[in-house]
Amino acid sequence: MKKILPIYLLLLLPMSFSYAAHNNLPVKIIKNTLAVSFAPDGTLWRLLPAKDFVYLDYSKDLGKTFSLSVKVNQQAQKISAWPENPPAILVTISGRVLVLYYADEQQKSTSYFSYSDDQGKTFSTPILISDHAATDMHYMDKMLLDKMENVHFFWHDRRDKAENSTLSGSISLYHAQTNSMGSGEFKNELITHSVCSCCRTAISLSAQGDPVLLLRKAFPDGARDHVLLSKKSATEWGNVKRISDDHWVIDACPEHGPALAIDKLGRSHMTWFSLGDKRQGIFYAQTDDYAESISKPIPLGNSEFLASHPDVIVTGQRVVLAWTEYNGSETILYSQQSDNRGELWQLAKKIVTSTDSVGYPKLLSHNGGVFISWITKKEGHQIIEVKQ
Repeated sequence: MKKILPIYLLLLLPMSFSYAAHNNLPVKIIKNTLAVSFAPDGTLWRLLPAKDFVYLDYSKDLGKTFSLSVKVNQQAQKISAWPENPPAILVTISGRVLVLYYADEQQKSTSYFSYSDDQGKTFSTPILISDHAATDMHYMDKMLLDKMENVHFFWHDRRDKAENSTLSGSISLYHAQTNSMGSGEFKNELITHSVCSCCRTAISLSAQGDPVLLLRKAFPDGARDHVLLSKKSATEWGNVKRISDDHWVIDACPEHGPALAIDKLGRSHMTWFSLGDKRQGIFYAQTDDYAESISKPIPLGNSEFLASHPDVIVTGQRVVLAWTEYNGSETILYSQQSDNRGELWQLAKKIVTSTDSVGYPKLLSHNGGVFISWITKKEGHQIIEVKQ
């Protein structure tokens, strides 16, 4: 692997940004949390968790305006969401709209799946994903669509209490998949134990089209560092491979999951947050062989300003990062990009600020373009294009 030079030593052409008009949300959402996803035809779909219902709308003009919203769940539920536990939305090539959301019912943040075959006009009756939903809490589900249009779900599950009892705050990671929407059943599969319970797992597809996971794992010495996990075969997962050795020992909930994006040549681009003995702040690293070898982590942003919640996305050879910082009076959204698969980087650029509560930045891509979904209580929801 080629050596990556420190970001702060590199000075290339500056980035520019294109802002969508501020958007007043049609409903009051929970904790500045929503979900967005581009469909293959360029439609931007949005999922809005409110008090009793989850609402869906869409935009044909890159987030400048949105359609009238519709309800996903027709029966009122106590909807649950927070930044580490957001809902999810994906759209298949055929136009099927897939929705994942949470409600406090059989267990707190019980996960539900629903879909629409008529462009979001009506939705199927929401169904449970976990086969232990009645007895064991499960949350932080992630939804992934593979190249064969199989739908994968990955979530944190408390059912294996005995296996995780020796490590405080740890939980198990489970998986289910389906290519039959109408079956109403999901075969649950254990992936690994000792996952940090409050940090969301990042997911992506390998160059071969198989799921790859980046997650914070609880180690026997109390450290909570990150590992990469990929499918070894159609029916078997490979070994857990450590990608960070920050040695963050904490008997509490970091609530700070990583991000992962894999390019078409198989390079995994990874970002994470740590306050470990060896390393503090947010970092970027890459691997070309799914963590057999890993580049030296590069610090991002200013740790003195609480640089946090990094996201990463890749399109072609272009890699874009986004994160937030807080200077004591306002939250600042930053972005940084590389045009050669993370070998060289432009300087970080300030995009926008807010003096109110904010959500996490979410990177999106469509037709070679890269966008940031940004939600604040004061300014509303914005879709910001990151130009080269």
